[in-house]
Amino acid sequence: MTRRDLVVVGALGAAVLALTAPVWAHSGRAFFNHGDLYAYHWPLRHHTAAALIEGRLPFWNPYVMLGVPHAANPQAALFYPASILGFLLPVVTALVWDQILHLLWAALGAFLLARSARLPRAGAAALAISYALSPFLIYRVTAGIPTLLAALSWAPWAWLAWLGGGAPLLAAVFALQFFSGHPQFLVINAVAMGLWASVRPARFALWTRLAAGAGGALALAAVQWLPTLELLRGSSRSDWPAQFRAAYSLRLQDLLLWLSPGAFGTPLNGGWDDAVSVFYESGGVWLGCAILALAAGGLLHRRARLGPVLLIVMGAVLALGANGPLSPLLSAPGFSYLRTPSRWSFLALWGLWLLAGAGARALSSSPRTARALTIVPLVVLAELVAWDWGFLKPASAGAFTKASPAVAERLAGRASRMLTAPELANPNKATVYRMRNANGYDAFYPASAALWAAEAEGRAAADPSWVLVSRWKSDAAARAGVSARLSREGIEERSGAWPLASFLDAKGGRLTPDPLLEIDRPERWRITGPIPKGAVAISLAETRWPGWRAALDGRAAPLSSWGPAFQSVALAPDAAAVDLRFEFTPSRWFWWAALSAAAWALWFAALARRAEPS
Repeated sequence: MTRRDLVVVGALGAAVLALTAPVWAHSGRAFFNHGDLYAYHWPLRHHTAAALIEGRLPFWNPYVMLGVPHAANPQAALFYPASILGFLLPVVTALVWDQILHLLWAALGAFLLARSARLPRAGAAALAISYALSPFLIYRVTAGIPTLLAALSWAPWAWLAWLGGGAPLLAAVFALQFFSGHPQFLVINAVAMGLWASVRPARFALWTRLAAGAGGALALAAVQWLPTLELLRGSSRSDWPAQFRAAYSLRLQDLLLWLSPGAFGTPLNGGWDDAVSVFYESGGVWLGCAILALAAGGLLHRRARLGPVLLIVMGAVLALGANGPLSPLLSAPGFSYLRTPSRWSFLALWGLWLLAGAGARALSSSPRTARALTIVPLVVLAELVAWDWGFLKPASAGAFTKASPAVAERLAGRASRMLTAPELANPNKATVYRMRNANGYDAFYPASAALWAAEAEGRAAADPSWVLVSRWKSDAAARAGVSARLSREGIEERSGAWPLASFLDAKGGRLTPDPLLEIDRPERWRITGPIPKGAVAISLAETRWPGWRAALDGRAAPLSSWGPAFQSVALAPDAAAVDLRFEFTPSRWFWWAALSAAAWALWFAALARRAEPS
């Protein structure tokens, strides 16, 4: 990169920082959002940051939905380098800078990719602005899903590594894109690469490099993707209803939004008449009129247009989902986990971006038209800033993150459960209070939680994202340790709830006195005490999941199912007292961690060897 390139990169960074200054320049502010930032990502990142500050890895989150795997959830971004922001800054501030830094990263990657294709600086700058400030990325900020933005920021870097850096560099980019928290766009971007390569003369070499990069990424990211695969298989996503898999399928008329993003109104002006989330998933492909004009110019070049056109067509067909000709794919293995067919429109966005690059190259081919190209970055910037400005509004985070001393004093840190009333919008805030909530919101929660919810409620009380139980005094809630309910009216408490660890008789009834339970961290329990007459087992009211193990009096003890969601340990027939240790680490954790560590060590060694002077 030359000195002039650095000047352009500095100008791009300054533009992004200026656009987002109303947020980052004031403490206590975050980006206004309609979605998950406070309901989901803030509690997740808080749990990660709190554990790291305490010097431990948070493998388990006991504070929502009877307990859920934490490290295995990719959206926790536990192994992603940017998560260190939560260690250094307040979590809301860390999320703000997470989003801003990924916009900058997207701009830098797009600029370098364009320059590597020998585009002039003006054309590369226009393309960098069009990608980083495209609604496709900016809407992820307003929707409150920072992991989607992070994954998208790596897309141009993957192409740059693939086309110029070789398989080892591509493997590292894919691994970091996976760690960033949303594998869906990694898969979609890799499909785009494979489709584009299929019409290139060097297709077999490109496919080989793509496959080698993917294989290397599997080793580099084993510490994350293998626990995540286990989570997918055992989660609510493993048996989604067909209508849920088809949600967010584009309607044919939604393709008009790719040319005019406000054609049907927006949530900001009140003209959008569908769900707010549908808007953010439907209309992000627009890149600005100037870029669309360049893309139209790119269509005139036969050699450059075939791959991008293929991406545009496939992006439209796949984004139509249930409304398109490939709707059976929604039930195919793998596709059923991805949900949100509209996100396949990234293929179309990238195809338009590539066509615009071809158009910019053609415009720069003669001195007369090259002068016109120099003003294109300013036009693109003006267009996109004018549109994005309303979607990057600042908002005070205090209303969502403010703590209630009364709630904290009465419920925080208890070795028992509470239940938030279903009308409360943010059940996952229990994580921040360290309150064990039976309800909650999670994209990957264990399927057994839905079975428990149905037992507690007497009917279905969960969908693929939410558990919403209201009958907090039911027998099932009592066995889960639910001793309190939090609602808008305040806190109600009840007697008769079981402790999280109880002695059981041969019929599954509770025997007293209860054992002593010590929980020094979410992943480690110790249960001790004299065993009452007739006790045959100890119940453990924490979600049954691979990776939990028990040791009774120092010896490994098998875990058995107890009820629809929990587990138990059988007691020795003649034992007078119990000393049970109950601990969790992800399945085969040390093997997968060792594989990732070894792969990264080899990767850095190869990089160092390559950097040595010949």
